[in-house]
Amino acid sequence: MVETERLFLAIELSESARNGLTERVRVMSARAAKVRWTPVDNIHVTLKFLGETPPERKAAVVEAMARAAANARPFEVSIAGVRIIRRRGAPRMVWANITDAQDQLRQLHDRTEQLLECSGFPREGRSFSPHVTLARVRDGIAPWERRLLDEWASAQRSLAPIALAVEDVVLMKSELKPGGAQYTVCNRFALQGT
Repeated sequence: MVETERLFLAIELSESARNGLTERVRVMSARAAKVRWTPVDNIHVTLKFLGETPPERKAAVVEAMARAAANARPFEVSIAGVRIIRRRGAPRMVWANITDAQDQLRQLHDRTEQLLECSGFPREGRSFSPHVTLARVRDGIAPWERRLLDEWASAQRSLAPIALAVEDVVLMKSELKPGGAQYTVCNRFALQGT
């Protein structure tokens, strides 16, 4: 049986960006019991989810990402505002929005998708929507918790954006543990373009 690893490509948040988001979430995390907040060490921006990947396919990911990073310059995006993702009207996810004024993150994503597709990885079926997953909402959330979440998300619009410098991309391994997902960096790809 071939050992596979659950992999994804991501942009890690700087310590200051993590701290900024943690501070904004802290008030809500103590009040909404049906909301499972992402542990601060797991907060990231997913560039491409690869799923269960055998070793020989992992090498193709490393090669494709190295090529994509070699042609991309470091850039900056902003984390601004919060969006509640709903399914049939019920809140399911809480996202922090990524603002990319120069569209550089989308360009990096598109180039990565193109190179991975050439290596046999299927393109994502939905359009790229850069975000940071802050929380997942469990079934059975009470109406008062929904209101609280909506009010909190609304208040986030008036807060100053959090700057995030994008200087590299990481290939992450995700291991599902009883206490939640544990992420390990497998490779780091510095953006080297000029």
